[in-house]
Amino acid sequence: MIRPDNLEIYESLDLKLGIKSSLPEVKSTIALLILLWESNDRPDMLKYSEQQNKSIVIPAQLKSNLINFIYENVSDFKIIDDKFEYLINSNKLYTSQMESLIVAFELIWRLGKFSFVDKAKPSSAERTGLNRYPKEIYFSSNLDLIHSVISNNFDEFIKVLIDWLGYSATFEQNYETTLLIALQVFTEGSIYKLNDNGKSIIFNQNSIYNKLLDGNEKIDINGDSESKGPLRVLKSALNEKMNPYLEYNSGAVSVNPELKDRFVTYQKRVETFLKLSTTDFTDLREFLIGNKCQNGTILEKTERLSGGENILLYGVPGSGKSYTIEQEYCNDKSKIERIVFHPDYMNTDFIGQILPTIKEDKTITYEFTPGPFTRIVEKSYKNPSDMFYLIIEEINRGNAPAIFGDVFQLLDRNKSGESSYSIKNHNVAEIVYGDPEHTVSIPSNLSILATMNTADQNVFTLDTAFQRRWVMRLIKNDVSKAEHAKVEILDTGVTWEIFNNTINDFILANNASTMSSEDKRLGAYFITRDILESKDESKFAEKVIKYLWDDAFKFARNKLFEPSYRSLEKVIDDFADFSGFERFNIFTSEVKEQLRNKVNINQINLTDSDSEEKSEE
Repeated sequence: MIRPDNLEIYESLDLKLGIKSSLPEVKSTIALLILLWESNDRPDMLKYSEQQNKSIVIPAQLKSNLINFIYENVSDFKIIDDKFEYLINSNKLYTSQMESLIVAFELIWRLGKFSFVDKAKPSSAERTGLNRYPKEIYFSSNLDLIHSVISNNFDEFIKVLIDWLGYSATFEQNYETTLLIALQVFTEGSIYKLNDNGKSIIFNQNSIYNKLLDGNEKIDINGDSESKGPLRVLKSALNEKMNPYLEYNSGAVSVNPELKDRFVTYQKRVETFLKLSTTDFTDLREFLIGNKCQNGTILEKTERLSGGENILLYGVPGSGKSYTIEQEYCNDKSKIERIVFHPDYMNTDFIGQILPTIKEDKTITYEFTPGPFTRIVEKSYKNPSDMFYLIIEEINRGNAPAIFGDVFQLLDRNKSGESSYSIKNHNVAEIVYGDPEHTVSIPSNLSILATMNTADQNVFTLDTAFQRRWVMRLIKNDVSKAEHAKVEILDTGVTWEIFNNTINDFILANNASTMSSEDKRLGAYFITRDILESKDESKFAEKVIKYLWDDAFKFARNKLFEPSYRSLEKVIDDFADFSGFERFNIFTSEVKEQLRNKVNINQINLTDSDSEEKSEE
């Protein structure tokens, strides 16, 4: 069974509230547009102009069609060819710049969409200079409504349009009023802007109606500065009495006394119309485009989880930052994108990049390949009931601000956890929402978790502007909570907990003289149980002893190591060759004494604990 597709969500209109586009002689311009449509068999699109020097003029065939149409419907009317051609080619439909026509016919009366025949030209191409370029109109269904109105008495309404065009014609006034009311209805959803003591007022005509019905005799729409955009065209239309319910004089609007009673009920109908016209197309876009399953079917729109955060876990190397993420946040690989920043990591690695792709027919195309950021945003957006995580390890080992690029703007979040701001990225939007024009933001069900070794802060500094967008969480270096804390280092009789605490205390005590800092301490998870229990003595030395020699005590090795040592190679060899507690002969006597004392205390504590257990038995 064939069924309709989902409705299409169109690109939002630019309201052009700030451009200086005017359109005097509005009636004659609308009249010509209607007559061109009617005289050319009511098409969906019409190329209505052609180039003549720097101007545009009506093509001969369209002029002939228009003259024949008028003669067919108004038998007692005579056209003087030269005057008629002059009226047409001097009409604002041919002499006004493109942006003025867009404001009038796309934003106010909504009779059609204008385009240059040359699609490469921007809408601003006629803004400077006197050149005009051939245009075409894509007519709206509002013309069908106009046709329904005027077809009841075609010849009388055509006389009205001819009169508006500039030819004097005799007609009954009620026909013009009927046509004006029909056209006025099309304008009620239009938006205008004026300046009020430095503040912008965004309003529609119903805003004027309400003020008038509140008892105000006149409403000023001049504002405190030059009118722009649709407001300039509205003032031209009011000046030509195109709103039959209103009168206008030098920027002041009042009620037409002849239609005062009808105006009251008309305003109520306009109010109802506006209420029925408030479809939230942003939500529709999300429903119809964004929430799609992999097979393209539409997902039922559900409430999205909130609480997404940017959390930066920092601490000494091996303090358990990644372990904390796994234990406290998420360990479900299907809901995680995990990456590691490094000096060569780039924005294109993070967001995505256009890469060559070989198709099945062996042809090569260039397509956008999403990076981890885009992939996790897509997952979280399309699965609103689940929480997702982007995990960035070693965030300060890459140039984070450069890697994030304009995504940096998205790190500001509102109370729900969604980005406070959004950005434009056509490639990302196409992947995430299926719509390149959709703005990109971080969903409220996506958290970004980053880790940073405080010992590596000098690799790439995270500036204040970057850091303030994160919740900073210090992961305390508590070795007693590590599952391998009580495991002995090889055959030394010294547990990892004792060694870790002893060396870290020594680092802190010698902080000033060693040019070290608390960031150089050994993390609780600096090594694993496997290394502690390995039969290969060099593994512990290559990981821990090397770090102490090359990094923590680089500038004061004789504070920790026995002064006779001149190379790391000798230190590692002796640690491996010795056995038992003698492996620590590589350290100064002070360090060995502290280790031995803590071992003895630990053994005493263990003995006391065993005695207590026996006595309880």
